[in-house]
Amino acid sequence: MDSPSLLDEDDRCGRAGFYSLTWEPPSIRPTEALRSAILHGLQDTSGADPGEVAEEKLMEIATERGLDSNQTDLLGEANHLSAIASMVTWILRPGKAWKRPELIILPNGTPWTPGAFLSADDGHLRRIVLCSRWDAYRQVQEEHDWRSLESAIYGVPMDLVVVVLGQERNGRRHGPLTKGWTHPVSKTLRFRKRDGTEFDGSWNKIFRENAEFSREQWLDALVEDGLLPEVVLIHQMEVPQRFLDLKAIADSKLSHLVEEKKEPEPQLSRCFDRMHPCQYRSCCPVGLQPNIDLGFVRINQVHPKERI
Repeated sequence: MDSPSLLDEDDRCGRAGFYSLTWEPPSIRPTEALRSAILHGLQDTSGADPGEVAEEKLMEIATERGLDSNQTDLLGEANHLSAIASMVTWILRPGKAWKRPELIILPNGTPWTPGAFLSADDGHLRRIVLCSRWDAYRQVQEEHDWRSLESAIYGVPMDLVVVVLGQERNGRRHGPLTKGWTHPVSKTLRFRKRDGTEFDGSWNKIFRENAEFSREQWLDALVEDGLLPEVVLIHQMEVPQRFLDLKAIADSKLSHLVEEKKEPEPQLSRCFDRMHPCQYRSCCPVGLQPNIDLGFVRINQVHPKERI
């Protein structure tokens, strides 16, 4: 796990952060599986189509690890997510593979494992934000996420590459990147009427995974309806100046985390948080530790200072 994600996990619950150094969950939340697949496609250097690489990675995750979902049709959900992974990765990566910044050492000698990517010109950082919608509240939330505060660790601005997926209902995202409407006669693909309203029952609803339209045709229709800037946008962040010394805070928190010998007390009110259910909720609240018998995957733990 990269450093900013580990700090985010630790902020939510110290015990979850403690476990995250050693264990990965038996199954993965759908949005995290989607994020992992997209990042895999963005970084792939095989020469294959990045969208197809992301699509295959999503199905690999769903098959080998499983989705942490309450849906009964897990295959349908996996197909839906893989179609999103392909479309989003293809849009975001028209050229070379995305690169990570160099690992850096914090003031007290603790290495920082980057979570963000370098921009195309290597002049600043960028990270992917997957969300249901983008508004002022979500903007503030993301700006205070450790994955965005990483900008202060490197001392350079950051671009948040925001991908708006729409609301999740019954294992599917309902937004222009995932769902469209086709005319029953002309088969024209549309997403929204000129007056901003959706189409009625005289048009046929179609999801991306079931569509015969190519990615190019889907993107062209998004542009034609003027929706692309609403579903894929860039939010520019300057280096945070209003906070305390974030390098010192990150150094202190990471050092404390990796040197912790006894698991911290649980934050029981966070175990089943609707927006971010803890990945250790199958064991921790009932007094068990993560273990192989429960399906958890052990990470070869290396103290960060030993990676130098």
